[in-house]
Amino acid sequence: MSSRARTFAVAVALTTAASAIYGVVAADGSLNGAVNGLLAGFPISVSILAFETLVMDHPRGFALRRRPFAVTLLVRFVVWGAAIIASLVGMRLLLPWPGASDPFWFLSDVAFGFTLLFVALTLSSIDRLLGPGTLLRILTGKYHHPREEERIFLFLDMQGSTRAAERLGNVAFLALLGECIAIATQPLLASQGEIYRYIGDEICACWPVRNGSSPSSAFDGAITTLDALDAAAQTLETRYGFAPKFRGGLHIGTVAVGEIGDARREIAFLGDGINVAKRLEEIARERNTRLVVSGNLMARLSGDTRQRQVRPIGDKTIAGKARPIKVFEVARPDAGIFLKDTFFEQARG
Repeated sequence: MSSRARTFAVAVALTTAASAIYGVVAADGSLNGAVNGLLAGFPISVSILAFETLVMDHPRGFALRRRPFAVTLLVRFVVWGAAIIASLVGMRLLLPWPGASDPFWFLSDVAFGFTLLFVALTLSSIDRLLGPGTLLRILTGKYHHPREEERIFLFLDMQGSTRAAERLGNVAFLALLGECIAIATQPLLASQGEIYRYIGDEICACWPVRNGSSPSSAFDGAITTLDALDAAAQTLETRYGFAPKFRGGLHIGTVAVGEIGDARREIAFLGDGINVAKRLEEIARERNTRLVVSGNLMARLSGDTRQRQVRPIGDKTIAGKARPIKVFEVARPDAGIFLKDTFFEQARG
């Protein structure tokens, strides 16, 4: 089951359970109240979460997500509210029970539903502003005390951004950069990556490496993201007069993760993983190549990635590293460079 599907299933289960508990309390402990709560809560939660998954978190919702935050918040409130009202009305029409026509209980159910809506909408909106999952980690204190984790980091940088900003002007360039970030976000999240930070015209993303998980999803996510940006370049050139091209650095390593800040709190990463990824992005810039990947990561990729266009470019000295590391580059699709098994042997060596 995918990460998105698991999240969907857990959210449906929790909201349906909350409705069942409310039904028991409202019916003075009666089992019928729990049944009624389940019958009302399940279609509400499924409808709302389907909208969030299939519209708000999907490429088809791109235009809506690009609207001002207040507009997207209003749309979500209307959709969620309509799902609550429709479910409660439908349940009373299709499955009448004693007291179902009592306006007091109907208004009570609506009030409970909109209370949950307010809480859930507030929390999910904050989570969208902070980045998916960040609010939960801060609330639970997962990184209140720094800890070490193994993560894969990707730095993406726009080629020729300084010249583009001078030619387009700051306002137009910022609009262009905003569109590029929006285009890159979906494939990054779809590969179970996280947006860590935007630094000027750079995008920094990361993937946690869990027990038994394969780093191939991060590699594929990086390639898919670059493909999406390349595919949008012509459209963006028509709109802005500049076709953006991105290059990146990808590395796996250990970092310290912890909360920092007081007036503004965030989760920060510090260590080898992020530092080397940044340097690899600089090597990609120096070589004018699409993506530079460390040998550490190449050695841990699955066999499926052997279809990628990759070649070794030797050992590179990285600031802060005692010894040079093996480095590989991923060419653009028309470069005619194909990955060979010997490259993996070099990476593992």
